[in-house]
Amino acid sequence: MVYSRVPSLLVAAAAILAGAPAEPAAAQSSAPAEVTVTASRAELAPRVSKFVNQIAARQNDEGLPRWQDPVCPLITGLPRQEGEFTLGRISQIATAAKVPLAAEHCRPNLFIFVTTQPTQLLQAMADQKRIVTFGDATPTVVDEFIKTPRPVRVWYDTSMRTPEGTPPKQGLPSAAQVLGGSALPGPPVYNDMDRTSHILLSKIWSFSYVFVIVDQARLQAVSRGQFADYVAMVGLADIKPGVHLGDAQTILKLFDGAPQAAPDGLSDWDQAFLKSLYATEQVSRTQRNEVANSIVRDVVRK
Repeated sequence: MVYSRVPSLLVAAAAILAGAPAEPAAAQSSAPAEVTVTASRAELAPRVSKFVNQIAARQNDEGLPRWQDPVCPLITGLPRQEGEFTLGRISQIATAAKVPLAAEHCRPNLFIFVTTQPTQLLQAMADQKRIVTFGDATPTVVDEFIKTPRPVRVWYDTSMRTPEGTPPKQGLPSAAQVLGGSALPGPPVYNDMDRTSHILLSKIWSFSYVFVIVDQARLQAVSRGQFADYVAMVGLADIKPGVHLGDAQTILKLFDGAPQAAPDGLSDWDQAFLKSLYATEQVSRTQRNEVANSIVRDVVRK
């Protein structure tokens, strides 16, 4: 089944890709608590910084890509109730993180395909809709992406923009980063460098569309909440593939072992990551550090 917030014609087209003030004495007794908070922050900071640098992909060593255009998800391959639940959960997570979200009857740009034959589906997409799906990616990059067996494979197509949302002075074809594949070789070249500095970038990267290909066979022990939150995480942020996350608290570990050992949904770290990704300045060269610092503040505050 196909579920989305789009008209049936667009669905059919997409389906082919299938208290009181404290007393003085109380103030004195609060000092140890402050020490505890400080210690917790000091312990968390390096762990969170490692987590962010592990998962947050950058386009050509520049800023972190994110949605600038409103997100319009479409999902196929799930029963109606599960499909609607997943779409609703993605919308909730996007709203909480202040990700732009499209209204109903929108044009889909976040495609989620659940299938028993992920490799065959990807090959069909490459054979029949290569330009639409993979843009200007080289055959080597596309073939590697298709042949890499993962529970979930994500293809991100991104475009370069100025901070104001306009194209650069010299138009370039879109570039792609893939979850389960390799980045396109070589950085882009453009001539609008007047605002670039050691602190700020003159360009940002925006998702044009995202394809999430899910191997249905790997979902048997996964709850629908875990699945929906995992898809939201990889669909709203450009996540690096194949990283070893160790003791990081994240839904991204869902397929690293038994699903029962993974979080039930987005962790505090995950929620804070998405929130800070969309709150920090994309033009800042220190954006990943700012994201990490924001996560620490949010987690310690809870």
